[in-house]
Amino acid sequence: MVNRMPLFRKDDVDLNYIVKGEAKGETLVLVHGFGTKLQGWHFQIEFFKNLMKVIALDNRGVGKSSRPDQPYTMDMFVEDLNALLEYLEIEEKIHLCGISMGGMIVQHYALKYPEKLKTLILCATSGRLEQGFHKMVDGLKKMEPLTPEEKIMELLPFLFSRKYARTLKKDAELFNFLKDDVVFIVPARGPTRIKDYENQASAIETHDTSNLLDKIEVPTLILGASKDRLVPLPNQQVLHEKIEGSRFEIIEGAGHGFTIEQPERVNEIIWEFIKQHSE
Repeated sequence: MVNRMPLFRKDDVDLNYIVKGEAKGETLVLVHGFGTKLQGWHFQIEFFKNLMKVIALDNRGVGKSSRPDQPYTMDMFVEDLNALLEYLEIEEKIHLCGISMGGMIVQHYALKYPEKLKTLILCATSGRLEQGFHKMVDGLKKMEPLTPEEKIMELLPFLFSRKYARTLKKDAELFNFLKDDVVFIVPARGPTRIKDYENQASAIETHDTSNLLDKIEVPTLILGASKDRLVPLPNQQVLHEKIEGSRFEIIEGAGHGFTIEQPERVNEIIWEFIKQHSE
C-alpha cells in the first residue's frame, strides 16, 4: 500500500501531490478545479485507494504548490501533470479524471498525450465557457472583508444544490469538516491571494477545445449535475455530442460540487466505467 504526500519540483515550481492505494495495477489521476485543492477529491481518494493507485496534485497557484505570479495557461497545467507522472515513473496508461477547471486541463492532456490514457473522465466541465471567470474573481474580491464562515455561506449556493446547502447550514459537524479539511480551505482560510485566482482564470478564459473534441478517441465518461449553476448541463451535452462513443451520466439533484454532494453515486459510476475499460 502506497501512502505519501511530498513535493515535486518542476523547473522553479514546487508541486504538492499525493499517491495512495495499491502500488501495482490500474492508476487513477485526479485533477481538481478552480480555487480548490487536491483535498477536494477527499471522498474519491478514500474510496478508490482501496481499489487502485490514486494520484492527485495541487495545481500551481493553490494549496501547497508554488504560486508563480504570471497568467497561467492550460499547457502549463498539462506539462505540470505530465512532468509529475514521468517523475513517478507511471508507464502504464492511466485513468484521468478532472472536475470543472480540472476537466478542462485533462481535455488538453488527452489531446496532447492520447497515448498515455486508458480512459478520460470529465466532471462538471466544458469545451468552452461563455461566462468570464474574471467575473468570479471580482466576486471573490468583494468577499475579502468577510469572515471564513461568511465566505462559505456566500459560496454554498454556487457550489451545491439548495437542498445540500440547507443541510450544511444545519449540520455543524459536516459543515466544519468541509470548511476545514476538504473544499473550502483555499477560498476561506488558505493564503491564496486574489492574484492567484486571476492567474488561474487566465487559463480558463483561453480554454477552447470545442473544435478539437472530435479528436478525442480514448473511452470517455462525462458527468454533469442537474442543479449545476456554474457549468450547467448543456455544456456536458455538447461534450457528449462531440466526443464519439462517450458515455454521459447526470447526477440528479446535485450542484457543481457533486463529487462532494453525492460521492457514493459518483464513485459507483466512475468505478463501473473504469472496470469496463481495465485489463
